[in-house]
Amino acid sequence: VTARVIQWATGPVGSAQLREIIDNPDLELAGVFAYGPAKVGADAGTLVDRPPTGVTVTGDRSQILALDADVVLHAASKAVRDNTNTDDIVDLLASGKSVITTTSYSHLPTYGPDVQRRILDACKQSGARFHAAGEHPGFMFERLAATLTGLSQRVDRITISEFVDCSAVTEKGMLVDLMGMGKDPAEITVDAPMFRAVSIQYEQALTSTADILHLEIDEVHPSIETATADHDVPVAFGVLAAGTVVAQKLSWTAYRRGAPVLIAEEYWTVTRDVVDWPDLPDELFLVRVRVDGAPPMRLDLNIDNTPAEGGTPGGILAVAMSAVRAIPYVLQAPPGVVTAPVFGAYRWR
Repeated sequence: VTARVIQWATGPVGSAQLREIIDNPDLELAGVFAYGPAKVGADAGTLVDRPPTGVTVTGDRSQILALDADVVLHAASKAVRDNTNTDDIVDLLASGKSVITTTSYSHLPTYGPDVQRRILDACKQSGARFHAAGEHPGFMFERLAATLTGLSQRVDRITISEFVDCSAVTEKGMLVDLMGMGKDPAEITVDAPMFRAVSIQYEQALTSTADILHLEIDEVHPSIETATADHDVPVAFGVLAAGTVVAQKLSWTAYRRGAPVLIAEEYWTVTRDVVDWPDLPDELFLVRVRVDGAPPMRLDLNIDNTPAEGGTPGGILAVAMSAVRAIPYVLQAPPGVVTAPVFGAYRWR
């Protein structure tokens, strides 16, 4: 059965999803919502180098809410400080459409009790389904690392380190406003709005994994380190000035009884010319999973970040496809919040 799909937002992730919806014979494009006025009124196919689809891009929420569709791929940016993502998701669900988002709602109790209540109520009212997709958070800790523990006799600690060369990010709003590159180092602290916006994502990855492993955690401690370069650094959309942030290590550590048990580390760089910085892997996008226990395990997953069709880097494509591949599973699930099952994971003692 062909699923009727609405694409919400057409940034790097949304454009990759839109291209796949158009190309996939099992999916039918029902509508497209875009934030940029320049895209409104265009045929959806022209946004992603495809033939005309007969679907006109709109910037009117009410038009999208009125459409008949099975599911919405919600790929709105997290970089906008005053975003309306929660309101949009709730309204889409209430209109009877299931929603798959890549905008980090993977553990609703951590995101906030009011948000959790609103999403659950909307699903209950309309019979819709809600799923939070994504690469990390969304997949690496909650699905990949949790599955690896099925080989463990004992687990003491799990660490996921993600090494990402961000120089190919094309949106200034993402690289500078959300990720903090090109800013004064003094602005990059755990109390900065930028860090708090990012932090909720990785806290959810830890708390989701803790639920899967039946692990009660006491607290999550965030930290951040930055590095600068003594010269201007070129990136996809321009140049980051000398003396501004060009590398960051962000980490979140979940503790149980005073011991670190789950650790998420992000190494973000836009250049390899960074003094006094940890050795970086050769790969431009590497996810390293370490399970300390019996037996100790390490898994390195290299995602080729070379831009694919449409100029989409591999990491962005992975985020986009995590939502597209979820469509049939979400639509077959009972109404409510849909999470990916993990079979045979370790249960903490």
